[in-house]
Formats: sequence, structure tokens, C-alpha cells
Amino acid sequence: MEPVYLLFDVGGTEIKCGMAEADGAIRQPLLRFPAKAKEIQAHILDHFAWVVQTLAGQAGERRIGGVGMAFPGPFDYEHGISRMRGLDKYDSIYGVPLEKEIKKRAAAVQEARFVFLHDIEAFALGSSRFGPAKQAGRILCLCMGTGAGSAFVCHQRIVKQGKGIPLNGWIYQTPFHESVIDDYLSVRGLARLSREIMGRERDGRTLYECCQKGDCQAMEVYRRFGAWIREAMVPFMDAFLPDAMLLGGQIAGSFPFFGGALREECKKRAISVYLEKDTSIRAMQGLYAWMQSQSIGQL
Repeated sequence: MEPVYLLFDVGGTEIKCGMAEADGAIRQPLLRFPAKAKEIQAHILDHFAWVVQTLAGQAGERRIGGVGMAFPGPFDYEHGISRMRGLDKYDSIYGVPLEKEIKKRAAAVQEARFVFLHDIEAFALGSSRFGPAKQAGRILCLCMGTGAGSAFVCHQRIVKQGKGIPLNGWIYQTPFHESVIDDYLSVRGLARLSREIMGRERDGRTLYECCQKGDCQAMEVYRRFGAWIREAMVPFMDAFLPDAMLLGGQIAGSFPFFGGALREECKKRAISVYLEKDTSIRAMQGLYAWMQSQSIGQL
């Protein structure tokens, strides 16, 4: 009987869980649990173990081939240790080896191999293997939400160095205007623009709904946001020379209102643009692909 793989997209608010079959297909629907990221260490670890054990219960008699967990940074992915501190999430598990602590508490995964990946890298890898961009050789991935996450893919492999690739493949700390890209291509950037243009902060959902109603000010917010994206991303596009631009994250759903400038630049360079609505499923597929490739020595 083929094994199954337990996969987790761990955020600061929610943990999304899925199980992959041997071909990488993710069982639907995903399970969702609160993250409890602000609680004390024991509560967080107990909760992680309970979530893992709950998903393992759906495997029945089938062997669990591995456990994959996608986390935001900062995080020691090689050793499975969170380095988040002062981010209002997971402060209490700073420095804790998660595999060891989860295995203490979850009998179902005692023999399972654990892997940990950066959540954006897992998303980019999953998209390059299973998504609409899988035919592209070189992919530049941008995920916009609470921050500006990024990853660079070359022939279905995450690359972290080379021409046009910043340290670790992370663009967020690149200088931009008065600070860094992370402050502009994010919910903070939208809040800033909405304050300037509309006189009050608006979140992405509200701005999207206003644009649907033809609100000229909301459209101007997204027009200027799109101009920031073009300005920030063109240097990476011209240096890395991607075949495809992949967009994800909560802001990507508003692409019809901000994406014109970026699409124009991509068209000039024969770069295809892809939007991924469900980053969690792709992240889980990326975890699965990483485990499989490690097993056969391809990555």
C-alpha cells in the first residue's frame, strides 16, 4: 500500500492541513485550525502535536511517509527551529526543535521523516511542479500580503544565488523609495496609499469592493500600487530573465485593478504571468515534491 504524506501550511493565524497521495494529489477539503501562535510554549507545542495527530488519524492503516511543514521566516529550516521573535507570533517557541517536541507528543509520527520549508519557497516549488507555470524554466515568484515574499525557481528547483537573485532569494529587504520593498508591496503599502488618496486606511478587501463599484479613488490606490510593483520588480526581471512571473498572496486577487503596469512590462519581455489563488495547496505540493526529491537525491 502506498504511503501518504502529512502536510501543513503554518501561519500566524491559521494552520492549514492536507494529506498527499503518492502522486502528489492533495485530499480535499483541507483541514483548518487556529494557530494559537501567541500562547505559551507548552500550549503551542501541544497544539501542534494535536493537529498532527488529528491529520494522521485520517490516514487509517496507511503508512505515513513523511511530515512536511511550511513556516514563515525567520526559521532554521534545516533543523526545524523557529527564529521568530518580536513578530507577535510564535515568540514562545523560539529556539525549540519542533520535530523532537512533536514526536514526544504525537505517537502516530514517531517513525516519520520531517521536513521544513519556507512557506513562499514551498509555494513556488509546488507551483513549478504542479501549477500552470510548470512548463516555465525560470520563474520569479512574488507573494504579497503582510509582507512581500519571494522565491526564484530554475527548472523546478529553488535557487538562492546567481545573477538577479538577492540574498536567499528574498526581495523584501531591498532598498526602495524611503525604506524597503516590504513596506510598499504589502498591506502596509495599500494602507499608506489609501490614507493619502482616500483620507483613511482601507484593507484590500474593501478596496477591491470599492473598485468593483467604480470608485475612482480606490482605483487610483491600485494604479499607484501597480506602479510600485512595476518599479520594484523590473530590475529583478531584467537581471534574472524569468520565463514566468508567478503571483500569490492575499493581494494577488486584486490583480485586475493593479496588474496592468506589470503585465505590460512582462509582455515586453515575453514573460508569462500566472496567478495562484490557493497558495496553501501549492505550498503542500511543494513540501511533497521536496520530500520526494530528497529521497531520490534530485535537489
